[in-house]
Amino acid sequence: MNENLSNLKKHIGEFTVFGEIPQHIIVPAQWHPLINLSPKHRIKHIIATWSKYYDEEFSVLLEVFRKRLVTIELIEHENKAALLYIFKNPKGDYINYIGHTPLLAYEVPPNINKFPWPNKFQEFYSQVHNGWYEAESHALGLLPLDEFFSLSDMEWGILDDITIDFSLDKILCVFSNSAGGYLCWNFNTPEPTGLVWWDDEEPDFADFWDILDEWSAMGIEEY
Repeated sequence: MNENLSNLKKHIGEFTVFGEIPQHIIVPAQWHPLINLSPKHRIKHIIATWSKYYDEEFSVLLEVFRKRLVTIELIEHENKAALLYIFKNPKGDYINYIGHTPLLAYEVPPNINKFPWPNKFQEFYSQVHNGWYEAESHALGLLPLDEFFSLSDMEWGILDDITIDFSLDKILCVFSNSAGGYLCWNFNTPEPTGLVWWDDEEPDFADFWDILDEWSAMGIEEY
């Protein structure tokens, strides 16, 4: 485990693992019980937190939690508290995910707040994590709110080969699979819908939560 943490620092820089609640940074109240729990009970605590809000939406991912999660650590990274999720994949390799502190309403960036986000999606950022992703790739999970981007912000060579009938500036990417696929919310419609944008083929309209659950689980099982 110590070797895993040392290797992780090579990718994300220095961080501190806490054995007690620190006083110099804000730690969400719902994380406080983790400090005094064994790894087994930390896992139960985290699964209960996710299940409270997303038992159906993350049904596949939560099964992976039950099979692959080794422990959760409270850390300080870049002067902020975060949770480090340590998994062991089917090959026996450690996979590390970082979950940031939930956001308060006033912390939501104005450029994000102008879109009619589904309540269930917003709730993840206020109740669970403001971003939860694989630490080395900074992908394979939901991005922090301030890292969302409109497809119109990027140049896409695929546009030379396909025809689209929607506005790219109303499609926001919230998840990268690190292999040229991006899970997005499409705000071109009266109700937001899911869209998978590819950098080398035509986009797919899809059920947002099904893809999110599937890709999140794959990040641990197949990374």
